[in-house]
Amino acid sequence: MSFFLSWSLFTGIYYLLAMYHGDLEHEADDDTWDPCIRNGNSAINIFLFAFTTQTTIGYGFRYPTDACPLVVMTMMIQFMVGVMCQTLMAGVIFAKLARPIKRAATIMFSKHAVICMRNGKLCLQFRVGDMRKSLLAEAHMIKKCITMEGETLPFHQFDMNVGYDSGLDRVFVIWPITISHEINEESPLYEVSKDTLTKSRFEIIALLEGVVESVGSTTQARTSYLPNEILWGKRFVKLLTEQRENGQYKINLEKFHDCVDVEGTPSCSAKELDEMESSMTSSLVNIPPHIALQLASKEGSEIDFDAAHALRQRYPGGTNRITIDSDDEDNDPDIHHRPIYPVSFT
Repeated sequence: MSFFLSWSLFTGIYYLLAMYHGDLEHEADDDTWDPCIRNGNSAINIFLFAFTTQTTIGYGFRYPTDACPLVVMTMMIQFMVGVMCQTLMAGVIFAKLARPIKRAATIMFSKHAVICMRNGKLCLQFRVGDMRKSLLAEAHMIKKCITMEGETLPFHQFDMNVGYDSGLDRVFVIWPITISHEINEESPLYEVSKDTLTKSRFEIIALLEGVVESVGSTTQARTSYLPNEILWGKRFVKLLTEQRENGQYKINLEKFHDCVDVEGTPSCSAKELDEMESSMTSSLVNIPPHIALQLASKEGSEIDFDAAHALRQRYPGGTNRITIDSDDEDNDPDIHHRPIYPVSFT
């Protein structure tokens, strides 16, 4: 279309020059008249001349003369315009082939992110799928930050270490996997609890980059999670099921966004959970009784019982002797022996 418009534009210019010079008033075989364009006394002939000039096919029956210097200058301009059109067209085609825009649309992110326990640590997780090899996963958290000097940064980016299992940014995806971010002292979610999560104002932006094998170019997909899109105490359901008859695995993408409740997820923040762990002494095996006494008798809240359960997951094996104050009239403490079994995570 761009070439056709260019030919039509210069056809109009040549036609006006020929009409101004008086070429249209003479026949093509009039030897007494020296036209601007030989045999260009009609609109069709002038269009063919413009087409021949821009495509550099070569002049034959129609050719310019030295009677009109403006025609010569117009031919020079048309030649440069033709070169630019060809260059731009080649660039557009190359960009379309080298940048697979539709490839990013095949990358799926889970509708929600979840916070649950993974190997005894609170982790933020989201799921990605339908990707190829050599993909990079990155996540950044944008929220208001107040510096030590009191300066307020309304949109500050916190780098969050994310990855698969080991927490590395480089992941190898051959099926939908769960990207996990361990909430530790370096995480911007370190002081966020279940109650403060709903009141917080931030946005977690997840970027996923990868190299498309077919063309070797880089594609990128993005999504974000607001606090109301982060589910506390849930995890993603498993998508892989083994078919014993043939030893193959089946992926059920219909459950890609489904989540289930995780029992024992603490409602406190990761910072509070680490403070409980640091206050433990090594005099008793596993969880000391005074930690459970502090959790159960002083607070008496469900959050603390969940935190105690989370601490037990960090130290599996053995039996704890936990003393809890009783509300009976004799105020005799009830002594409970709770076995703690090793917990395996899959």
